[in-house]
Amino acid sequence: RVATMPGSLETHIRQLDKALDTSRFQIQQTENIIRSKTPTGPELDSSYKGYMKLLGECSGSIDSVKRLGYKLKEEEEKLSGFINLNSSETQTAGVIDRWELIQAQALSKELRMKQNLQQWQQFNSDLNNIWVWLGETEGELEQLRRLDLSTDIQTIELRIKKLKELQKAVDNRKAIILSINLCSSEFTQSDSEESKKLQEHLSQMNMRWDHVFTMIEEWRCSLQDALMQCQDFHEMSHGLLLWLENIDRRKNEILPINPKLDTDTLQDHHRLLLQIRRELLDSQLKVASLQDMSCQLLVNAEGKDCLEAKEKVHVIGNRLKLLLKEVTRHIKDLDKMLDISSSQLDLSSWSSADELDTSGSLSPVSGRSTPSRQRTPRGKCSLSQPGPSVSSPHSRSTRDGSDSSRSEVRPSQRHQSFFLRVLRAALPLQLLLLLLIALACLVPMTEEDYSCTLSNNFARSFHPMLRYTNGPPPL
Repeated sequence: RVATMPGSLETHIRQLDKALDTSRFQIQQTENIIRSKTPTGPELDSSYKGYMKLLGECSGSIDSVKRLGYKLKEEEEKLSGFINLNSSETQTAGVIDRWELIQAQALSKELRMKQNLQQWQQFNSDLNNIWVWLGETEGELEQLRRLDLSTDIQTIELRIKKLKELQKAVDNRKAIILSINLCSSEFTQSDSEESKKLQEHLSQMNMRWDHVFTMIEEWRCSLQDALMQCQDFHEMSHGLLLWLENIDRRKNEILPINPKLDTDTLQDHHRLLLQIRRELLDSQLKVASLQDMSCQLLVNAEGKDCLEAKEKVHVIGNRLKLLLKEVTRHIKDLDKMLDISSSQLDLSSWSSADELDTSGSLSPVSGRSTPSRQRTPRGKCSLSQPGPSVSSPHSRSTRDGSDSSRSEVRPSQRHQSFFLRVLRAALPLQLLLLLLIALACLVPMTEEDYSCTLSNNFARSFHPMLRYTNGPPPL
């Protein structure tokens, strides 16, 4: 057994020398990569994988060196005095120290390569997504361009909706295209074959992007021509202009409103203005459709017909807005007039709907409930079904007996409800203030600063606090 010891020891030494040579070679390769420039671009995939493989092999070689070094040390202890392995121990310690010194640099290099790899993968993903979207959009635009030039207004509206979707998709990808072009310089710095292919790929992407933008503008021009040839569009805009003129004439027949008119006349004006306002609101959908078509197809249009159509739509929108605002204002003024004169009206002629309205179910359009006319629920007024008039015999007989008493009860009810609203709004604030005062009173009075101040003031309150500096004055 003793005779076989030197042979086993020699085997371990040869294995250690081989592991040391392998470790030195791999450590040298790692140092060369650490000192070199961190790669970017298409070669990052292979570079990162190769670097991580090299680090794994290097770490495995160092582990082998450590394991063989421990075995040799055990052999040296068994053969103490017969052999000296200081040279092998020194070489092993040197390789291990060298690896420990470059480990931090190797991890930092790994982190930089990983960050660059993530950026490259994001860049490559964005580029591939844009490439796929460009192909789909080009095919879709080619199909749309082959469609017949339809002058039907509903067909034009559907195609305008599709145009808006395409334009929105283009706008959402402008930032991605800009980011790709700005980051491309970082990934195309090398002269490798992959970088040249990437540059060509980017050039084709920009060309296709411009082509898609051009195709969208051409389709917009074709839709503009179809709109100018659409008879329904011109008839609708012209009809809306005439209708707004008629609305303005009807409005001017009852405006300005004289507050001295009798209640029946004021209520007739109120119903007419509500009817006009309802018609204006109902026409908003048509006007919005015209404005959408004008905004999509006529904003940057040239030519006399296009400019005239765009101006007509602009006038329609402005007149509708102004009329609606003016009518609404006069309706509010009439609501106030009818409320002020309500104490002088016959209260017995109110309908059950009026009683419901006074309990809180008022319509935001028609305002408060007004007496002497039957009203439809929730502010829907009917011109063809007026209620009983104030001047009816029943109203006259009722007014002679109970007008004075009921006119006194009505203001008191309004004042009472106003008082309740004020109380309901002020009560939470008062409770909050009381709570704050209670919290302030809970400040501990036994602390040193407070107790000293209070005790001193209490002691000094029993004798004068002024002192004569040069004695009392002469008597």
